[in-house]
Amino acid sequence: MRWLGFSALIVADHVASYLNAVAGPRSDVMADMEALAERDDIPIVLWETGRLLAVLVAALQAQRIIEVGTAIGYSTLHMAQALGPGGVIVTLERDEQRIAQAQEFWARAGVADRIELVEGDALQTLPKLEGRFDMAFVDATKQEYGDYLGMIESKLSPGALVAIDNVLMSGEVGLSDDNDTFWSKANLRAARALNQRLMDADGWLTSIIPIGDGVTLTTRRPDARP
Repeated sequence: MRWLGFSALIVADHVASYLNAVAGPRSDVMADMEALAERDDIPIVLWETGRLLAVLVAALQAQRIIEVGTAIGYSTLHMAQALGPGGVIVTLERDEQRIAQAQEFWARAGVADRIELVEGDALQTLPKLEGRFDMAFVDATKQEYGDYLGMIESKLSPGALVAIDNVLMSGEVGLSDDNDTFWSKANLRAARALNQRLMDADGWLTSIIPIGDGVTLTTRRPDARP
């Protein structure tokens, strides 16, 4: 996630301008969501990250997706609009106000029937979820990312993809600890540890992409799948 008022694109300014130009206009619902996030400092993914998630959902033909961290449902909407018939997103959120806002936006966009919202702390609700998931998107409390991944792994179908946001934290993961940074030192350490863990893991095939605020894509290697 990101705050729209804080530039998190990890690209040159002229590339960012070009990407904004070719993105085209938003739907009314997405434009209203972005305006709300800007006004109230609500963290949401960048448009480019949302588009990446939508492409992945469509390419995987994912039927069941788990999302850890809903906020106002912006990333959820990107994915829901790319779902095929019968597909569902199970999304976890603990903030009652954000839940109400998300549900209103989904209803306006006509995708509410594709989304199941589970209210509560993800560390408590995630272990209780049943069934298998074809894709997971993690974008909640940064220092708990490793915990989420450990809980999700056993719930993934063979060949499932996991996408994790904010793994480069505006590029600040590459700075030394004595630098003045927007992200907290604890968050930066957590991101570095998770990135290294996944890149070094024998059972995972991982790529870190400098899109948005940094997105890790990882899947279990074929010989490590159940």
